[in-house]
Amino acid sequence: MGRNNKTHLTKTKLALTGWATIALAGAAYAYTTDVGAGGRIENISGGMRFIVKQRTDTVPGRAELRGSSSTSGVSASGRFRLVSGGRWLSVMQVLNVVASGQTSGPSEPVTQLAVRPKSGTNRYEFYVVQGGQVCSGTPEVTIGSYYTISVSASSGQTPEYTINGATCKKPNPDGDKAGTVFDGSLKSGRHFYAKMGAYHTSSNQTNRGGDSSAEWTETRI
Repeated sequence: MGRNNKTHLTKTKLALTGWATIALAGAAYAYTTDVGAGGRIENISGGMRFIVKQRTDTVPGRAELRGSSSTSGVSASGRFRLVSGGRWLSVMQVLNVVASGQTSGPSEPVTQLAVRPKSGTNRYEFYVVQGGQVCSGTPEVTIGSYYTISVSASSGQTPEYTINGATCKKPNPDGDKAGTVFDGSLKSGRHFYAKMGAYHTSSNQTNRGGDSSAEWTETRI
């Protein structure tokens, strides 16, 4: 798919909830779509474009793919390109299902990899929302440029993001302050899952970050 000319077979239903399978170089990847009011997903060559509109209420704009839940390990990866916007925009997440033994339902983000304006400049940077940690060693975010991004999360470990080969990891993210499913590492026996796309963070609502659109190609989730 994309620059590697891999086989890309897609069967997709893009709705508030939906399903899709991707056959990629002999491997299958399944995901559901999570699209809120003001968000949409469009098919593009080799991938998808994720669009979120600025809202005036407290509900964040959302257009994401959700991977399958697991108690052992999850991962997601792809080539990311910011098309427009980029003010406090989450592009990849790892979340916990709050209820023990459940594969879906109310969930809490453990960490979110996001894009925000770089302080004092008109440029952008990657950061981890929970804890506000800047991803040191990663490139600045430029509209139109491509970045290879992945995340992996395993039981007993903190989710780890990689951006163009540089690691971005918050040692003790505060996404689950109560510690019901995360207390410095993902708790054994709890289900968690990855998401990727475009999602307005709470800072976007506070600061009125505006509309954003992003593209993901060579997607695996």
